[in-house]
Amino acid sequence: MFKSVLEFHNQTIDKLVSEIDQQNNLLALVKGALPKTLAENTLHCVVHGTTLLIYTNAAVWSSQLRFYEMAILDAISLFVISPVKRVQIRLVKQ
Repeated sequence: MFKSVLEFHNQTIDKLVSEIDQQNNLLALVKGALPKTLAENTLHCVVHGTTLLIYTNAAVWSSQLRFYEMAILDAISLFVISPVKRVQIRLVKQ
């Protein structure tokens, strides 16, 4: 029988899976700080240096997310190791 890639113990894959889990947890915190409609249109987020990058699917949601910057930063403050100083919103084309 053939094994799938995920059945092999591989440190690189383990690290990537761990990073994905961290990003999903971060996304859940961000969504928890937002109204339902806005949270539904927040697709991904990742910390890069001192910046939180948030990805959404339309410019209208991007402009609305800017109003919640402080609430988002407060929500993630206990989760991130290094302090996040700003939020940057990016659009994802689907």
